[in-house]
Amino acid sequence: MKKLTYVLALFLVSLAINGCQEEEPTLDTIFTPTNIALNAVVADDQSGNVTVTPSGDNAITFHVVFNQGADAVVVGNGESATFRYTRSGQYEQPITLVAFGSGGVSSSKTEFINLDVRLFIDEATLRLIAGDGTKRWVWDRTVGGHFGVGPLTNDFPEFFSASPNALNDCLYDDVLEFSYDGQDNYSYTLDPGADNLSFLNWTEVNRFFPDATPQQFADECRDITDQAVFDTGFVIIDNEDGSRTLDVGSSFLSYWAVIPGQYQILELTENRLALRGISQPFNGDGPLAWYSVFVPEGQVDTGGGDPLDSVFTNLVWSDEFDVAGAPNPANWTYDLGTGDNGWGNQEVQTYTDTAENVIVEDDVLKITLKKEVGGEGIYYYDDFALVDGAGTVQQLVQDFEGTVPTFESFGGGGSTVISNPDASGINTSANVGEFTKSGTAETFAGSFFDLPAPLDLSVNKTMTIKTWSPKVGAVVRLKIEDSNDSTRFFEVDATTTVANTWENLSFDLTNAPNFSYNRLVTFFDFGVPGGASFTSARIKTQGLQQFTYGRVEARAKLPTGGGTWPAIWMLGADLETNPWPGAGELDIMEHVGNQQDIIFGSTHDPNNFGGNARTGSTSVSGVSDEFKIYEMEWTPEEISFAVDGQVYFTVPNDPSLPFNKDFFFIMNVAMGGTFGGDVDPNFEQSTMEVDYIRMYQ
Repeated sequence: MKKLTYVLALFLVSLAINGCQEEEPTLDTIFTPTNIALNAVVADDQSGNVTVTPSGDNAITFHVVFNQGADAVVVGNGESATFRYTRSGQYEQPITLVAFGSGGVSSSKTEFINLDVRLFIDEATLRLIAGDGTKRWVWDRTVGGHFGVGPLTNDFPEFFSASPNALNDCLYDDVLEFSYDGQDNYSYTLDPGADNLSFLNWTEVNRFFPDATPQQFADECRDITDQAVFDTGFVIIDNEDGSRTLDVGSSFLSYWAVIPGQYQILELTENRLALRGISQPFNGDGPLAWYSVFVPEGQVDTGGGDPLDSVFTNLVWSDEFDVAGAPNPANWTYDLGTGDNGWGNQEVQTYTDTAENVIVEDDVLKITLKKEVGGEGIYYYDDFALVDGAGTVQQLVQDFEGTVPTFESFGGGGSTVISNPDASGINTSANVGEFTKSGTAETFAGSFFDLPAPLDLSVNKTMTIKTWSPKVGAVVRLKIEDSNDSTRFFEVDATTTVANTWENLSFDLTNAPNFSYNRLVTFFDFGVPGGASFTSARIKTQGLQQFTYGRVEARAKLPTGGGTWPAIWMLGADLETNPWPGAGELDIMEHVGNQQDIIFGSTHDPNNFGGNARTGSTSVSGVSDEFKIYEMEWTPEEISFAVDGQVYFTVPNDPSLPFNKDFFFIMNVAMGGTFGGDVDPNFEQSTMEVDYIRMYQ
């Protein structure tokens, strides 16, 4: 009997196991691609353009290799891949096609195409980039902004702009060599320098070294000479929109950020090559715009520039800021408000004319950028009452002790009735109204409730409200309204005088029109947004002091902090009838706290403005610790920028540019925006101090 039981148990276990076991997996049928073809079309204009439209039975994707050893171009069924060959002449060129089917199986095919290429770069451009036959370019490493990255939405390295000599030497020892011969063959070689090391964007390291573990934002020096192309051809392409493209085929310009061989030429002169390339990161992140500035080998500026030898010695105007108080009204007026007025660059400050933001004291002009306390917080209110001339309550309109009113809120505020959290002083009642203003609330955040009967203002025309505020100076606005007609209302303000304590605020309704008011609306800290805000000042000589040509000299000490953006600059006096950039802009000095101790000088005109302005920069230590002299020499022939008498940037002037007429001065400190960048969340306040500003002619 025991043996039978044991056998039966085994049978049942076996049955259970077999019953629960999953079916054996089956493999999909694997098909190897067959009948694959390149279907290459060679342009007949000698441009070197070749388009390949691959095909094949059982093929899912195709890899097209236009140059042996180069990265493949991946396309799907029915898609095409285009490449431009930049070696002039008549020759055969192999193209390899790899077709992938299900399960990863592949078939490949190589075909030779006949090319007849004649690429032509005009002689003037060719001499700029390749000299008399060969020209070698290196990074403009001693000038700020020689390397940078930003979004595609503008033409400026908003995310990062390198300070002088800030990057690894494995980048700076690279040399770009451009050469040509009499047969219109254009050659490009990248010399990676010591130990064959190239500087790789951290997102690209695993492209070459799959087992590496790169650290986020930590670019690396790696030898990729056996994996990337360092010798190829080049061509300069004139685009239909007037821009030009430097095409180095499957190679790259020193920094590896997987820019597919083409770079927009921002500037090409005998002594400067500035480029912008769009990357497609290997890790799948969105595309970025990368900026590079090169100068001819042997011409890297290692000093502080030439001394400023000015032709202007006659002082025609100055403000020495030696009279305390507001800036001299004979020289200065104000821009007020925010960038909504049409002159902002997405900064976050509001400009005022208050002494807290702009004042002359201690023989200097002080423009102070301040973080303001936001209006967010919790406020309490109670006992809406109509009182007589002596302040005695004649009618208690609402005390929140009976039926709770129905609140409606707006603008990021909210009201409810709670137990009195501070039953002391003038208010020991049980219940009060609580108003919460969120961190994202609008300036007009508030709430309202309706009354069972209209207010009787025939005799008593003053209303009082017991109020508890977390700060002094909060504006409390009372609005009385006809709930049936929102155009019939009256409103009046009162300001809190104590913090964290109950007080009685009084609202004079004497001038209220004779309407039927059955709704009470309250606003707390009216006019202040919920989140933190910033105030500053922007003063200008527009309509008061305007000049054509001369030497500007301003002695200043600059603010500091992430996001700060002080500037001393000029705009064309015809701005009202010739809007920017037509009127022209001359930036004598700009600085941003996110690039401490880098000074920028720029000109803006209809052809070069915004992120594409003609801009130079220099490294000056201690600009926020001590006064420096910022100068601009402005003649009909050229405009030069200098710090402490040393020229660091010069641009040509000519009659076609808007720099041959009257300009006026502006001084301001902005926060954030397209140039100021990210704002330090711990910033409180910082000041630009200007000892004097002088104009010589």
